[in-house]
Amino acid sequence: MEFTAVIFCGHGNALTPFSKTRATGIPKALLPIANKPMITYVLDWCQSAFFNKIIILSQKEEEEELGKLIENYKFQKKKELANTDESDVYETPIEIFSNSCENSGEVFYKLLKDSKFKSSTDNFIALPCDLITNLPPQVIIERFRNKREEDLGIIVSYKNQLDIEDKKSKIFGKSYTIYSNEEDSSFLDLYSKEEVDQNKILQIRMQMCQRFPNSTLSTKLLNSGIFLGSKKIFDIIDEEHTKFNESYFEKRNFQKFIRDLARRSWKHSSLKESIGFLEVPSQATFFRVNKLQVWIEANRYFMKQQAMTKGQSHQQNNQKDKSTAHVGNDSTVGENTTLGEKTNIKRSVIGSNCKIGNKVKITGSLILDNTIIEDDVQLDNCIIGHDVIIHSKSKLINCNVESTNEVPSGTQSKGDTLLCLSLENLEDGESEEEFVLREGPLSDSSSEEEDTDESEDESEFEDEYTGNDDGLFDY
Repeated sequence: MEFTAVIFCGHGNALTPFSKTRATGIPKALLPIANKPMITYVLDWCQSAFFNKIIILSQKEEEEELGKLIENYKFQKKKELANTDESDVYETPIEIFSNSCENSGEVFYKLLKDSKFKSSTDNFIALPCDLITNLPPQVIIERFRNKREEDLGIIVSYKNQLDIEDKKSKIFGKSYTIYSNEEDSSFLDLYSKEEVDQNKILQIRMQMCQRFPNSTLSTKLLNSGIFLGSKKIFDIIDEEHTKFNESYFEKRNFQKFIRDLARRSWKHSSLKESIGFLEVPSQATFFRVNKLQVWIEANRYFMKQQAMTKGQSHQQNNQKDKSTAHVGNDSTVGENTTLGEKTNIKRSVIGSNCKIGNKVKITGSLILDNTIIEDDVQLDNCIIGHDVIIHSKSKLINCNVESTNEVPSGTQSKGDTLLCLSLENLEDGESEEEFVLREGPLSDSSSEEEDTDESEDESEFEDEYTGNDDGLFDY
C-alpha cells in the first residue's frame, strides 16, 4: 500500500510578526525549532515511513526559499546515506507544488486536477508543516489499513501535552468534536466555540444521534492536521462535481472539506461513506507549532531533552572561570555566535551569527539568526527575530521583537510586541505622523485577550475549522 505525503505550508498568521505575514518575516515552514527549520521534522518523519513521494504545497511567493531548503535537505540526506553501509536505504522523492490559492481547500483541489498526481496516487496522507512527534508513522498507517470498507479515510486528533494550556486556555481555543465510540470509531462532526457561544446552545442533529447512539462529545481534542485518504475521495469529487466544485473549495479549507465528507455518514437517508477516527496515544509526544506560545515551548522541549542527555562536566567547567559566559545544559548556541563575559544563558535557543555582549542574561527565550545584543541586557521569556539590534541596558519580559527591529538603549518593556515602523502598518488615509502618535515607534502592545485570539485567517493553509459557513444543518 503506497502513500503520497502532502505537506501543507501556510502563511503562519498565528505566528505573526515572525512569519511571512510581515515583510520582515520568513515562511512559516522555515521558522526554526532548536535551530532547525520546522518542516525538516516533518520531512524526517515522512522519510521513516517510506512514502512513495512527498509533495509540499506552498504559496508561489515562498517557492524559491522553500526550494533552497529542500535542496539543502536532500544534499544532507545523501551525505548521511553515503556514510552508512546500507546501500539499499530508500530516499523519498520530494517535490514542491506552488500555487497562488488563498486557502488549503483550493490548493488541494488544484492538486487533484493535476493529472500526474491523480494517476500516480492510490492513497495520500495530508500533513501540516508544523508537526512535532515521536509517534511512529506505522501506527497511523496500520489504523488506515484496518479501516472499514466504507471509510474514505482516517482523521487524527490529539490532546494537548504542554503546560501552557492551564495558564492560558485561550491559546488552543476550543472546538466540539463528535465521534462514535465504537470499536472502529468514526468522525462525525465538528463545531467551533465561537458558533456555540453565539447561539448560546450546541445544536446536534437528531439523525446523527439515531444513527450513532454511542457517541462522544469532546472539547479537549485538537486538530492534528493529519488525514489519511483513499482514492475513493477523488471519485466522490468527480461524481458530485455539482457540489464539490472549484467554487466550493474556494470557500473552504481542507479541514472543512473533511468535515463535510464525515457528515455524509449520517445526513442522508441511505448509508454513505464515513471517515474513521484516531486519537494519538497519550504515550507519544505530539504537538503542533502553530501558535507563538507553542513555538517557544517547542524549543524548550528540545532543550529539556538535550539537558537530560548532557552530563554535568560542561557546566562545572564553565563555573570555574566566573568571567566567561555560562551556557546551561538546557540551552543551545548556533554557529559563529559570540558571547561576552559574564553572560548567562538558561533554557534558551540562540541562532547563528549572533553577537551577545557582556553581562547579558537570557532566560527561557528564543533568538533568531544575526541578532546583536549589547551589554547589560536582560531577556526573559522573549522571542527575538532575526537581524534585531537590542541596545545596552534594556530589559524585556514576555516580549516579541519583530525581525530587523532596533530596540533603543534602556528600554523597559513587559508583555509587548515591538514592531518595525513601516508603511504596511499605516491605515488607509493615515499619515506616518498620525501612526507614530497613535501606536508609538516601537511598541504595538495588545491585551492578553487579543494575544490569544483564536480567530484565524481563512487564507491559512493549516487553519482549523472555526465555523459553519453553511449554517448548522444546511446540506
